[in-house]
Amino acid sequence: MYTDEEQLYHESMRNAYLIVTRQMTFLELFEYNGCSLPFNPKKRIPNKIYDDLIDYYIDSEEYEKCARIKSHKEKDKMVKIC
Repeated sequence: MYTDEEQLYHESMRNAYLIVTRQMTFLELFEYNGCSLPFNPKKRIPNKIYDDLIDYYIDSEEYEKCARIKSHKEKDKMVKIC
């Protein structure tokens, strides 16, 4: 059983995954569940968030999600360079 704080943490990581991998927009997610996030959706996603998400999904052994996050992190990095 999770505490409220732990539940909020897990929810924010799942929400971040959906946004980072572009499966949902912030507005779609907000309408769906209120959208707690570990970052400001109005700003560019920091590299630390990508790394935190990868670590989160490594801990739960969801390696396919890690690969998707890494791919999106690299794409975002390329957009910053251009």
